[in-house]
Amino acid sequence: MPSAATSPESLTTYSAVSLVGLVAKDAVPFPLYVGTASNTWVLYRPAAAALDESHVGRLQAEGMAQLFIRDADRGAYFQRVEHALDQVMLDRALPIERRAEVLTGVSLRVAEDLLAGPPDRAAVQRAQKVMMATSGLLLREQQGFAAIRRLMSASQGLAAHSLTVSFLSMGLARVILGGDGGTLLQAGLAGLLHDVGEVGHEDLDHDPEHTLRGAEYLRGLGVPTPVVEAARSHHERWDGSGFPAGLKAAAIPELARIVGIVDTFDKIYSTQQPKVGVFDALRILAAAYRGCFDERLALGLVKLFR
Repeated sequence: MPSAATSPESLTTYSAVSLVGLVAKDAVPFPLYVGTASNTWVLYRPAAAALDESHVGRLQAEGMAQLFIRDADRGAYFQRVEHALDQVMLDRALPIERRAEVLTGVSLRVAEDLLAGPPDRAAVQRAQKVMMATSGLLLREQQGFAAIRRLMSASQGLAAHSLTVSFLSMGLARVILGGDGGTLLQAGLAGLLHDVGEVGHEDLDHDPEHTLRGAEYLRGLGVPTPVVEAARSHHERWDGSGFPAGLKAAAIPELARIVGIVDTFDKIYSTQQPKVGVFDALRILAAAYRGCFDERLALGLVKLFR
């Protein structure tokens, strides 16, 4: 989704969207517009009007690679294109920044649905597809992670925190582990699901058992073992001071180490009062948690924000 511009008549703001993913069995539930001039949009299809491949084909034949939606309809748009997210990420007619906005918007909706209650296999599969699209963008586009990173802000709530940890874990895994598609996918899922044991227990101020609860739940869903280990061990510390098992150094599973340092960083960045910037949060992490994390990961985390 692109930079929004303002209509002088109504102050409604509009954003360009890819043609990819708009066609589906159901009618488009929001109006679509054509940009005819600077800050001028003309209605192309009203809400609830059908849109099929022939419409898209005619637009493409006329040299049009995008339409516009009202910014107020972004949530409905994200829901519309989730099924085609990977194809949207491949659409180079949209700048990388706009594709990152679509990815983040769809991913947050999926995270909110995933963690609204105990997830089932279908919810995890839905999350896995989003992580696959994210992995593909990061591996194909040199500026993919930077575009996602620029959209990140202080995380409020379990879903936003989990998504931030997911994206940062993927970025850190790419820096530290070399990041093939399978590794990034597992890092993304591990970040997204690391606090699943908190679902249904959000009222607890201190809940160390969430690690064991989450690991057991994920094991029952059949998710990959490294993702289960990350849920169980992301609070273990390099110096042996963590929980639930007091694991130390290399005894901590590698993906759990990655999720653990990212989880701590995001909590510092999102909860510090007064608010701090990214590099101040990194300095607090280094000072307050000295010896708690693998130094290689700490240096890799700094690299993510350069």
